[in-house]
Amino acid sequence: MQLYRDRKNLLRPFLLGVTLSYVAIDNIVTGPLRDYLSNYFELKEFGTNVREEYLYYLILFLGIFELVITLQSLFLPLIEIVEAKIVLRTKGRILSVIEDINLLQDINLSDDNHMEFIFQNEETHTVNVEDVSINDLENLIKLLKPREK
Repeated sequence: MQLYRDRKNLLRPFLLGVTLSYVAIDNIVTGPLRDYLSNYFELKEFGTNVREEYLYYLILFLGIFELVITLQSLFLPLIEIVEAKIVLRTKGRILSVIEDINLLQDINLSDDNHMEFIFQNEETHTVNVEDVSINDLENLIKLLKPREK
């Protein structure tokens, strides 16, 4: 069983990343947007102002970063159950957390859209399930509750 974020909610960050990347690249290579802006503002050649150059490189970095995060959320599941293991993507860890399902003690779904997984080794992992459908979460809880001891 795999739970993904809702694809509709990923459209806004994707468009934001594309827009930021386009604006930065367009201004770096003197594209049509920069030509249009030069009609209203006094813009010199790109690279003559160091602050402007750093600004557009920062905007380009933010746009690419937003695109990478969006594509990662599109293809990687938040929660995945494979055989006797559960794989969780949490904010606290860079890599996914892999635990044995038999060590799972309790699952709590809080009001602030976080699901808390408590394991026997006294580790607690919190997953943000804001963009996951309620039906999928209920099916996950039904699947994992009978395994509890």
